[in-house]
Amino acid sequence: MMAQLGVTLYLPVTPDIVDAFGMSDAEGYTALLIYLGGTAVPLVFAVQLIRFFGRSVVLLGFCGVFFSGSILSIWVHDNDGFYLSRLLQGIGGGAALIGRALLTEIYSGARLAKQLSFLSYSFVFALVVGQLAGGFLVSFFRWEVVAVIMAFGSVITLVLVLLAAGILSVLDMDRTRRVSCSGYAAIISRPSFYLPVIVGGCSYGVFVVYQGVGVFVFGVLLGWGSVQYGMLGVWLGLAYFSGALTVRYALNFMSVYAVSITGSSVLVVATSVFLFTTFGYLDRQFTVLAYFAAWYAQAMMYPCVASLAVKKHPGMESMMLFSFLQQLVALLFGTLASLLIPLGTQGVALLALSLGVGALLTVLLSVQED
Repeated sequence: MMAQLGVTLYLPVTPDIVDAFGMSDAEGYTALLIYLGGTAVPLVFAVQLIRFFGRSVVLLGFCGVFFSGSILSIWVHDNDGFYLSRLLQGIGGGAALIGRALLTEIYSGARLAKQLSFLSYSFVFALVVGQLAGGFLVSFFRWEVVAVIMAFGSVITLVLVLLAAGILSVLDMDRTRRVSCSGYAAIISRPSFYLPVIVGGCSYGVFVVYQGVGVFVFGVLLGWGSVQYGMLGVWLGLAYFSGALTVRYALNFMSVYAVSITGSSVLVVATSVFLFTTFGYLDRQFTVLAYFAAWYAQAMMYPCVASLAVKKHPGMESMMLFSFLQQLVALLFGTLASLLIPLGTQGVALLALSLGVGALLTVLLSVQED
């Protein structure tokens, strides 16, 4: 939840940050990419740290890094310092990806997909409360207040990790299997792993692009301010929550592949509607519907593609590898979107549609490869 608040709290205040540091809209979007890139960093070495120090110590360390980045964010005076603070926050937020990986040591298959959908509830809270709070706070205070909230939240998270230290130590003692570098290479080279990675990267790429450009898109197309965009978070949260509930119930009578195909199809519809609105073929109000559908689709797809990726390679290491590669693919597309922002919303919309179609085609291909 804290990792997601690192995105949603900052989204409505992005225009204020851009004005404070004299950034362009593209540079403001870059700050989000730096944060998301930071969350991928721990996945490179977290497994090795956990083997040496244990889960609770590693998670406490990440909480400390998150706190440091939040404090630095309060005192920075230029965009370089702000980028550094967001990078540190992102590295600390990478603990969330470790939390996801812990579930793979207990569940697998459709049960894993259902349990991963539970994590969507924390995201819903962060989306509803974070985006709404960020929109209102910036209307009364300076943007630095969100950094204060993040610092306070990281302290709470640290306390919760301490309370869970006993349970985490049991996992440390039970976990004996190790995956070597050659094992990682074997996992990556299999279609049953890298195809879900591509699907997850495409769908999450749409999500990253929509989040990053949202405050600018709604400002240009609908004339919304930070408070209005913050209010949208409530409805986006409900859309995401609906997607998470759909997964839990659909998996009782549908396969993971079928749910993935359904989610990908919804994503194609969402990105198509967004494209048509940017070209004026649909009323601009349909932009809101496109965002709702994208959030709903992402909530459906993530737990399914993650479950598919680790189905034949169960364990924490494969889940960490999946999260890292999915994040990397999404960031590549997010970076491409930052280059398209100066050209207008149509270029970003075309990229989003390409990602949606790519996700659907890759899901269909993965069914044939299974």
